[in-house]
Amino acid sequence: MNTDLRVKLGTITSQRSIAQGLGVTPQAVNQWFAKSVIPARFVLKLSELVGWAITPHEVRPDLYPNKNDGLPDSLKRHRHTEQGEA
Repeated sequence: MNTDLRVKLGTITSQRSIAQGLGVTPQAVNQWFAKSVIPARFVLKLSELVGWAITPHEVRPDLYPNKNDGLPDSLKRHRHTEQGEA
């Protein structure tokens, strides 16, 4: 997770809210931010928690190499339409 993503995530929610939403301790989330890596098992849950404002690709491009990877089908269709790709 790069600095831009950390800042973007910080404008959407707090580390405490992330911890509560994912069922982990705030200390665990703090470690993720410090190490700049969200564990794979939490990537989709985190994206869903923030209303998909941050995509799995943004969180872990090593696991989700394409921009639409991990997104629900309804959002994939919406993004294609927004980008003019009918």
